[in-house]
Amino acid sequence: MSRWFNGLSELLVRRFRYGGLWSRLCPALTPISCDATNASNRAYGVEDLLNDFRIVFGVPKFRTSKPKKQTRKFSYNKLYSLKTNLVTCQNCGEYHEVHTICGKCYEKVRKVTNEIKAKMMNYNPYKGEKQDKEVHVRFADDSEEVIGDKRIIELESPRPTWFKKKFSS
Repeated sequence: MSRWFNGLSELLVRRFRYGGLWSRLCPALTPISCDATNASNRAYGVEDLLNDFRIVFGVPKFRTSKPKKQTRKFSYNKLYSLKTNLVTCQNCGEYHEVHTICGKCYEKVRKVTNEIKAKMMNYNPYKGEKQDKEVHVRFADDSEEVIGDKRIIELESPRPTWFKKKFSS
């Protein structure tokens, strides 16, 4: 933008000094009257005209510096804010936000589900075992019931209280 603006200003300076403006540009510059804006005896130059004309361009004169942007974004009054939507978890007593899951309880769930996923991925397709079967998860304290046409994943840990039977079949 600045190259374009500098080129325009040089063009206007040359045209004002050496022979006026083109006829096509005259109607574009007619709303600005130099007599009305220049009440003093001072000569109204091209630089003054361009400085007044910047309002029409609708762009800032100077670039906003990076420290100024950082100050606006991370000012001292924006760093800390009190959270008023905290509640305690019913299971473990840790604090968490109202619309989220407790982090400590989620870590337990994530650990068990990652263990189940790892067991699911331990199959060898070259032995004839396919992964398109339905999966049944059996924990250490579950009964040894016969389940037909389902792939059984056995875990050595006891069944957690939150992992119900209906989730495993």
